[in-house]
Amino acid sequence: MANHRSGTWGITAITLLNSLATGVLWNGLGFITADEFHYSPAQTYGLFIATGGVYAIAAYCCGRIVRRFEARLNPRGVMVVLFLIQAVVASFTYVGTSSAALITIAVVTSLTAACLWPIVESYIGAGKSPPDTRRAIGNWCIVWMTTVAVAMVLMAPLQRSDGWLTPQLAVFAITPLSLLSIGCLWFVPSHPAHHQVVAEAAPLHYKAQLQSARILLPASYLLVGALSPLMPYVLDRLELDAQSEPPLTATWLGMRVVIAALMARLAFWHGRWSTLLLGSVMLAGGFAMVMTLPSLAGIVVGLALFGAGQGVIYYAALYYALRVGSAQIDAGGMHEALIGLGYMLGPAAGLAGYMLGGGGWTVTIVCGTLALAAIPAALPWIRLRR
Repeated sequence: MANHRSGTWGITAITLLNSLATGVLWNGLGFITADEFHYSPAQTYGLFIATGGVYAIAAYCCGRIVRRFEARLNPRGVMVVLFLIQAVVASFTYVGTSSAALITIAVVTSLTAACLWPIVESYIGAGKSPPDTRRAIGNWCIVWMTTVAVAMVLMAPLQRSDGWLTPQLAVFAITPLSLLSIGCLWFVPSHPAHHQVVAEAAPLHYKAQLQSARILLPASYLLVGALSPLMPYVLDRLELDAQSEPPLTATWLGMRVVIAALMARLAFWHGRWSTLLLGSVMLAGGFAMVMTLPSLAGIVVGLALFGAGQGVIYYAALYYALRVGSAQIDAGGMHEALIGLGYMLGPAAGLAGYMLGGGGWTVTIVCGTLALAAIPAALPWIRLRR
């Protein structure tokens, strides 16, 4: 039987393995559709809209799905089923010459990932004191954020499409990664620890900050969802070698890791509204720089700012969600559903900008949508002040 220590290692291993898959699907899918299947930006946006919508709905329903089957399957058993589905579907990668298999894999694995991550997050934050919660979230974020960035770097050699080394190989890799994840479940307890341990109650003002963070989180992923499909086309104007594009895109992913490491070890940002404000400013400013500046240096700086802002908002939103929600699967499900909502709205806004002319229009529509999100995000702060 898995104890607390082995359970932590098991969840960490599962996080690492499945973040490789997530890194490809969410951040590398645009390179595969553009280079292998010659999708237009509009077609790539359409695929991202579909996968984002599936992710949002599945994540929102995850808690209810687990409870419905809890008489037959515990949370660990649900993860076994999810990994088996991923392994089978990803094996269809090389079936046919069209992109139908890729679309199927993207949609199905978006569904399974949306159910997986709320369960994992429940294991991460359950039954811990506030300092332990902050450190646990930080260590977990460092693992998955680093792995997602590494996944982008590992895709670089596959951009050559030389023999069996093609971008599709990264998608096929989901099959062995999922099978390895099943083995790691041997070290994971059948249920998260919150069934035995009651964590310390969160301060009342954390609820207000959670409300704001839950507006900013999908807004941040709206920008991620708008940026990821466009990066191959943004970098094309610099006439870079195709193999250098995924590692360059990973700049913002690497900066996000640095932010997670800092926030895991520093506590001064707890309960400070300026934390969320700073994250929002860096996020929007970095996105505008990437989309409008014509130089490589400007794009790199923009990606770094973008990653820093997104890291701040993500970390704060997850911390407040698990502290206020006592690490229930529903708390993680809502967190992931908001991410999926952003992944759906971002490509939709990006598509609208692209159809109007691209470039400046994309920035205008996406940043305009972000500005609208600032109003409801500020309301909890205003009510708290009153």
